[in-house]
Amino acid sequence: RKSHILSKKEKEIAAYHEAGHALVAASLPNADPVHKVSIISRGKAAGYTLKLPTEDKYFRSRSEFLSDLAIFLGGYCAEKIVFNELTTGAASDLQQSSNLARNLVTRYGMSEKLGPITFGENGALVFLGKEISEQKNYSEKIAGKIDEEVEKLIRNAQKTAEDIIRKKRKKLNKIAKRLLKKEVIERKEFEKLMK
Repeated sequence: RKSHILSKKEKEIAAYHEAGHALVAASLPNADPVHKVSIISRGKAAGYTLKLPTEDKYFRSRSEFLSDLAIFLGGYCAEKIVFNELTTGAASDLQQSSNLARNLVTRYGMSEKLGPITFGENGALVFLGKEISEQKNYSEKIAGKIDEEVEKLIRNAQKTAEDIIRKKRKKLNKIAKRLLKKEVIERKEFEKLMK
């Protein structure tokens, strides 16, 4: 299988991007441990950071979700801080963080401002390939509040990720340099780097 070969600059961006995810994950108490970090490009992804839970979970807490939001934004923030520039490399992360933030507000009742209410009714539509649609059961005023809450969650997560990356910049550099040298860091080696 042929994967995209990254240029030297792309490889450096990918290394710092993945190092950002991994560093933020390792720095947050409610995050799953980092199992593997790679900058071997697969499909559209230039790399990945794999976190695995230490046990099976049926329930997820708000604090775990907030950690996930910051981790999703770790790569974006690392690129912004290190290169003073943004790339399309964070597109998937941004989509995942936006979806998660919206679910926290509209599906899980985890918004401080809007409280324990769900918004929108999911209905299956099997029409011309459309699988699921969401029916709006709330006003434009509430829609505006939902958007505000989603934005607030994302901004807070971004601040968390940026604070970690700025405070632990030397560790970020260390992880990125190791990735540039080896392309893959397994869990034990990553834990040594974090000490």
